[in-house]
Amino acid sequence: MDEETPPVRRLALRPKEDITPTDPAARTGDGTAISVKLMHEVNWIAANKAAVPPRDPFLAPKDEEAITVHEMLQENLDATADIDRGPIAMPAPRRSRRTRDMVLVLACAGAAGATLAVVFRANLQVMGLGLLAVGFGTAIMAWILYGVMDHY
Repeated sequence: MDEETPPVRRLALRPKEDITPTDPAARTGDGTAISVKLMHEVNWIAANKAAVPPRDPFLAPKDEEAITVHEMLQENLDATADIDRGPIAMPAPRRSRRTRDMVLVLACAGAAGATLAVVFRANLQVMGLGLLAVGFGTAIMAWILYGVMDHY
């Protein structure tokens, strides 16, 4: 069986694309940079339609209305009111296996307690201590499974 060696793959970068800017870059102080002051001035000129000659050719009054925040917010509210919001499907809650685990631990503890009771049936102190240990262990397990684990 002659197996051909696979061709060697070489990683290569894509060729550079020539990016031509569509707008000239704004220089500091020439009045073309977007700023809050410039926006307010454009809005003031559009609202007043004053015959005052502008300081900058970019600020010349045009046949546009002033943009107000209230109108923009109202348009956004109208647009969101048109969206039909159906009920949001929540995922089904996870089934907890804590109760099963608790019953399993109690069954094992009960079987161990019964075995100890049969083995040490003559000594009542050992049987009492065993029952106390089973009760204490049950309380600790219940606190861990149902108290602590509810937060996770």
